[in-house]
Amino acid sequence: MRIGVRVTGLAILPILLTALVAAGVALYQKQEVQRFFAREIERHAHSEAQKIAQDVYLMCRAAQEATQITINSNLRVAEFVLDQAGAISFAPPMTVWDAIDQYTHRQTQIALPRMLVGGRWLGRNDSFDLPSPIVDEVRDLVGGTVTLFQRMNQRGDMLRVATNVADAAGRRALGTYIPAQTAEGLADPVVAALLRGETFQGRAFVVNAWYVTAYQPIWNDAETEVVGALYVGVKQESLESLRRGIMDIVVGKTGYVYVLGGTGEQRGTYIISQDGLRDGESLWDEVDAAGHHFIREIVERALRLQKSAKNARIPVDFARYPWLNPGEEKARYKVVAIAYYEPWDWVIGAGYYETDLKDSQFRLQAAMTGMGYWIGLTALLMMLLAVPAGYFVAGGIRNRIDSILTSVAEILIVTDSHGRIVLLSKPAEELLGASLRQVIHQPFEQVISHPQLREHLVGALEKGRGGTRFDVELHDGTASRIMEGRTSLIQTRVGTAVGMIFILHDVTGERAMNRMKSEFICTAAHELSTPLSSIIGYSDLLLNEKGLPAETRQEALAYINKKAWALSRIVNDLLDLTRIELGREIPIEKEKKDIRELLREIEVFGRNLTQKHDFVLELPDDPLELTIDSGKMEQALENIVSNSIKYSPGGGTIRISGHGEADGVLIEVADQGIGMTAEQRRRIFERFYRADTSTTAVDGTGLGMSIVKHVIEGHGGRVWVESQRGKGTQVFVKLPWEEEERGTELS
Repeated sequence: MRIGVRVTGLAILPILLTALVAAGVALYQKQEVQRFFAREIERHAHSEAQKIAQDVYLMCRAAQEATQITINSNLRVAEFVLDQAGAISFAPPMTVWDAIDQYTHRQTQIALPRMLVGGRWLGRNDSFDLPSPIVDEVRDLVGGTVTLFQRMNQRGDMLRVATNVADAAGRRALGTYIPAQTAEGLADPVVAALLRGETFQGRAFVVNAWYVTAYQPIWNDAETEVVGALYVGVKQESLESLRRGIMDIVVGKTGYVYVLGGTGEQRGTYIISQDGLRDGESLWDEVDAAGHHFIREIVERALRLQKSAKNARIPVDFARYPWLNPGEEKARYKVVAIAYYEPWDWVIGAGYYETDLKDSQFRLQAAMTGMGYWIGLTALLMMLLAVPAGYFVAGGIRNRIDSILTSVAEILIVTDSHGRIVLLSKPAEELLGASLRQVIHQPFEQVISHPQLREHLVGALEKGRGGTRFDVELHDGTASRIMEGRTSLIQTRVGTAVGMIFILHDVTGERAMNRMKSEFICTAAHELSTPLSSIIGYSDLLLNEKGLPAETRQEALAYINKKAWALSRIVNDLLDLTRIELGREIPIEKEKKDIRELLREIEVFGRNLTQKHDFVLELPDDPLELTIDSGKMEQALENIVSNSIKYSPGGGTIRISGHGEADGVLIEVADQGIGMTAEQRRRIFERFYRADTSTTAVDGTGLGMSIVKHVIEGHGGRVWVESQRGKGTQVFVKLPWEEEERGTELS
């Protein structure tokens, strides 16, 4: 009863503690979890905006690379068309040009000889209504814009003398030129590359817009001086798929991606705006709700990024500013992830409102509040259900303990520190002759009647030590059992002894087996020493007596051979025993074999062993073919025949027969020996067992029939013995047909 109460208490207490701790921790951690997830949501939004800015950067780079490949291909087409048109030359009369600087729009008058292609002047066509040679031919082939430049002076200014690039008025930008030096006094990168004799590839300002371009220098006939240039290009804003892709990106709930110019005239100007509604609008002087020039800060942060863009990772910075939209009463903070694509001078912004995150935070807060409510309710229900659940769990535990105690095969006695019985296994109840209910909490000295057992248990409990072993012999009527006892101390975590476990294990069979093994060792030593002594004696005779008659020498050699084979059989038996002891199967290597032939060999084997016995061999005329391990089967049958000879010391007839039946081949070895009792028949296949031979002197190790059984069963067969004391013994071996052998036999 006390065990049930304790188990019930132990079952209820964890539930109550779990419920209280869970509710307390949940309520305590609620605010912390909310703050943590708010930070995580913000961090995720930052990470998402950063990834979008980097993705747009990669989109621009991919578009740049793809467009540049197209431009380079267009340049090769333009070179081909120009080569096909003929050589470039310059000839009078001089043509006066009102050359216009494409950057400053300053006008300069200059007289230049006419540029001829294939001996034909290119003309001065500034109308798209009329075709221009070379440039329009290339445009019609590959698209884009094409220009032929003529060098204006030693400085290297390049004048457009044939082009299909449009100016602000919608006419061909004829007469505009690229100055070798910009208004800031810096070398123009396009002209600088041309004067070095190199092809310029990349983004460049053309007349009034930015293009993805390629410029190829044109040399004089001696190839000593650059006299002009061939240009092909595509307007950057004409990459419509890229523009549309950027405008379609949504950041968070209401955020979007935009692109601003970074330097020069397009600094702070919308290149790509939300839905394209504000493209071309300058935001340089825009201020946020706090009066700060936030666009200038964004551009400055972007331009600083290019300095740290040495590594493979695309650098991204963040800006945060308050913004008040028309119709709103309160400014909302906006966060922008900033990247800078230097080849196009693009400032990429991926922005979102922080209020977009509030919805997620509000949903999280509501979920946490609901979770807290349900945790509290669950804790209350757990406490209300703890008592019946505890009883239910305790009942299950008690049932399991009862099942364990019922199924334990050993005698198990558990006492407390005062020697009072707490638990008993079913065999222990049978030993004591009382149930646990009858003797629980009673001192075991009063319950255990066996004096020797009681003495061991009292001694172990008084010493207070576990791990002791003892043997005790228990008498039960006419039979006795040898019990091996073990003690184990029950301790708390701090080492205080609170009880003792006594386990009694029946080792009667094990001790008998050990005794038989010991007897076997003595017998095996004798079995080995006898033939060895004979072999040594006869071999010494043959070595020392040179003049022995031939008949005597032959008899000695035959005797040595006979004893050597006897030793071989003993060694083979020992090897097979080792395999059996280790739990391994005796190896079987099968082959086709006529059983009649095998039985004839066994008959010869028997005749060679004895002079006192007659052998009768009964075999059918037809073959008895089986798939067997001939060596192992011969070993098994030799053991059977050897036993027949040993246990018929008075001689007599040994009959060996074999014949086919529907389910296999039946082999019989029958003798007229001393026979066996029922007990001997029952134990004949046990390892180390030798039948009682008190009336006869029979040699042997006691392994033969055990090995015979394993060999026969390894072939899928069976072996049995029929015998009566004083009337001889018949050993039967049944070996099954294989499928094909069955078919042959039945046919």
